[in-house]
Amino acid sequence: MKRSIRLRKFTAILVSVAFCFLSVVVAPVQATLVGTSDILAAHENDMARDKVKAFVAREDVANHLEALGVSVAEAQTRVDTMTAEEIQLLADKIDEMPAGGDALGFILAISVIAFIVLIITDIIGVTDVFTFIKKR
Repeated sequence: MKRSIRLRKFTAILVSVAFCFLSVVVAPVQATLVGTSDILAAHENDMARDKVKAFVAREDVANHLEALGVSVAEAQTRVDTMTAEEIQLLADKIDEMPAGGDALGFILAISVIAFIVLIITDIIGVTDVFTFIKKR
C-alpha cells in the first residue's frame, strides 16, 4: 500500500514538472487575419511553380537538359528551391518564348489584323464581305 502511494506521488511530481517545463518552453501565439491578397499571391506562386515544373517535364526540354548535363530530377529540385520572385520571372519568360508562348494571343492578333484588312478592302470596293459598310 505504501509502495502504491509513493509511486503515485512520484508520478504526480514527474507529470507536474513536465507540465511546468512545457509551459515555459511554449512561445505565445498571436492570431491574425489572412488577407485575400496574401492568399492570391500564394495561389499565383503555386500556379507559376507548376507551370515551370510542367515546362521542365516536357520531353523536348528534358532532352535539351540532358544534353547540357542536367537531369530532370535535379532540375525539378532546383525549381522547388527557387524563390517566388525567381519562379514568377521564369514563368513570364516561358510565356514570352515562341515554343511555349501563348497561342491564343497570337490567334487573336491575326484575327484582328485580318478583320481590319477585310474592312479596308470592303471600304475601297475590292471585296463585298460586310453588308453594313457603305460603298463609294
